[in-house]
Formats: sequence, C-alpha cells, structure tokens
Amino acid sequence: MESVKMGTGATAIRDYAFNGCTSLTDMQIGRNVKTIGQYAFHNCSSLPAIYIPQGVINIGDYTFRGCKSLNTVIMADQETELKLGSNYNSPLFADCPLDSVYIGRNISYSTNSNPGYSPFYLNTTLRSVTITDKETEISPNEFYGCTNLKNVRIGDGVTAIGDWAFSGCSSLGYFAFGSNVETIGKEAFSDCTALTRLISSAKTPPTCGTQALDDINKWNCTLTVPFGYSSAYQQADQWKDFFFIEETTGIAHTESDKGEGYKQLFDLNGRQQPALRLGLNILKKNDGTTRKVIVR
Repeated sequence: MESVKMGTGATAIRDYAFNGCTSLTDMQIGRNVKTIGQYAFHNCSSLPAIYIPQGVINIGDYTFRGCKSLNTVIMADQETELKLGSNYNSPLFADCPLDSVYIGRNISYSTNSNPGYSPFYLNTTLRSVTITDKETEISPNEFYGCTNLKNVRIGDGVTAIGDWAFSGCSSLGYFAFGSNVETIGKEAFSDCTALTRLISSAKTPPTCGTQALDDINKWNCTLTVPFGYSSAYQQADQWKDFFFIEETTGIAHTESDKGEGYKQLFDLNGRQQPALRLGLNILKKNDGTTRKVIVR
C-alpha cells in the first residue's frame, strides 16, 4: 500500500492502523478525524510527510516510531489544543529525520525528562520551524539541542519563550518573533553562537531571564526592532549589548514621533537623501539624535 486518502466519515485512526506499512508514501488524514491512536504509523519507513488536519485533538504514544523518512510535519491552524504523546522514554519524533515543522495551534505534551522534555528535543536534523499566531508559549526545552536548526519564525500569539527553549541550537542563524512576546527564559539561547539576524516585533523589549541572550555574538548578530523603539532596546537588560540595532518601517510614524520631526536623512555612505530608501537609512532628528531605519 503506497497511498491512503481517508473520507469524511472516519473519526479516528485506531491503534496500529497502519503499523508496518513500509511502502506508504502518501497519507491524507480525513478532516473529521479527532484521534490518532498508538503505533498508528509505526514503522511506516517510507512516509515523507504528515499533515495533521484541524479536527485532530490527540496523537497517541509511539505514533511515528520507526518513521525513518518523515521530514515534514504540518499541524494545521486551529483554535483547539493538540495533545501529543511520546515514545515512552524518548520524544515522539525521535526516530524521524525532521527537516521542517509548522505548528498552527497550541500543543501540549509531557515536559518531564523521561520522554525527553518535548517531541522535538535533541532532534539533530530539524532545520526550519514556523509557529503561527495560535500558539501562546514556547515551552522550556522545546527545541533544546536541535543542532541543525537554522530558521525560526514565531507569530504574534506567543507571549513567552521558556527556559532553555532553543539552548544548544548551534546552527541557528535567523530568528524572528511576534509583537506579544513578554518574557524570554533563562539560557533560552545558550550556545546559539551562529545567530546573525534576530528580529523582534515587540515594541516593549521582552524581559530576559538569567543569561537568556548571553551566548549570542552581539557583534555579528543584527537586532531588528519596530520603528521608533530602538532606544527602548538600547536601555534594556541584555538587549542593550547588541552592537547593531536596526529599525523596521512597519509604521510610518509612531505616536512618540509626532511633532518631533527629522532634520536630515542619509544613506549608509553619509549622502543626504530626500526620502527613505530600501536598505539602511540614517535619520537625524531635530533634537540632534540619530536613528537607524532599515527598509525591506
């Protein structure tokens, strides 16, 4: 069996349903399925991707054990929470050579050390993670030790990044988070020495736990913040250590800019410009201060 397309009448995938289907390469789960049982895709060693539709609220233990080709996981956007199992003493995706993961909803799982803290804990192949506005928290240790992780994008729904959440992600180069992140836990980015682009959409600098950002090379990593808010980051604990702080132009003028005005506008080479241009701009305000603004 190489392909399965489920109809709308199915409401569950039972335990062991596709266990040992080593030729299965295309699995389309029905939109009305609510639960995926234990060992449901156990040893489906040729399955390259799985799309978890909106209706699913529970995925059992050992579901993807032995899925040696599974590199793409998509959890569809949904308001309801998705509960994920484990492999008892290892993460749910421990056997999977994940490349990209899309999380479109809140997920819950055991966070103790026995199953490995999270479904993605110590996954050394995972390269890209996208988390939409539906998720509210990045749990402690969630992506700990994902040494191949390079790109992370987090939506506006997330308010907290937990302790050690991305610790040990030594290949992480690009990280962008939404406007509502308020706290970043202790050592959340420890050993993230390859980070060169950190983009914050939060107007208020998130409060950082102990050594949350310490291992980021502040001379090589450019911090990009909302237009008009670089001064707040330049005064905030741990954020102020970044040598390169740029601003985006998501808002033409903020409330704090009204009435202040800009005296002159320059490009990176010091040449005066009549208006903002693509790339880096240097704005000199009427009070004599300057601000860097990047236009993309």
